[in-house]
Amino acid sequence: MFHISEILHGIERRAERAVVHELRLITQEILSMRTHLSIEHRAHADALLLKLDHLERCQHIQVSGTTEEASAPSPADLEALHPSHYLAHFYDHDAGDLDGVALTETLAAAVQLVREHLDERPCPSWQVRHCATSGALSFVSDDERVLACIAPCDASHPQVEPAVAEACAAFAAGDVLPLQRLFDLGLPPAQALAA
Repeated sequence: MFHISEILHGIERRAERAVVHELRLITQEILSMRTHLSIEHRAHADALLLKLDHLERCQHIQVSGTTEEASAPSPADLEALHPSHYLAHFYDHDAGDLDGVALTETLAAAVQLVREHLDERPCPSWQVRHCATSGALSFVSDDERVLACIAPCDASHPQVEPAVAEACAAFAAGDVLPLQRLFDLGLPPAQALAA
């Protein structure tokens, strides 16, 4: 199992220097090996897939933010975005990349959280990049590491199945077993809910 961890870490190191095309090939490589991994290694592979997606988005941001006007959004540009919420992603590359995520109702609240995050981890020089197509703001160091990212989003209100509501109620009362059964990979979904 140590061998699989080494492979995943090697892929992660290679991805840090990859261009978009290589990132897509690496993603396909991970997807093809994912089904053969243990639960622990599958979780690592899933986290790596998220990181690959983030690295690819960052490269798209760099391409669309090549002019000064695009890299420094005007207040009018920011007002044009009217999502209901903002997701702020915080990164700590020394501790293994994604450090936390926060959901805010306003852009100002998200920017305040990023400011506090960056104050805790001083960086001598960094810049703000804006992706006009997605509305995302990235706070990037001079060595091209993403320190934080704010992405506009809308709240999701899925229809909650009764079994999910019951399992969550049981979890709130201190019983994690019904929640575990919802995700039991050994049983088909109907049997997991009945168990």
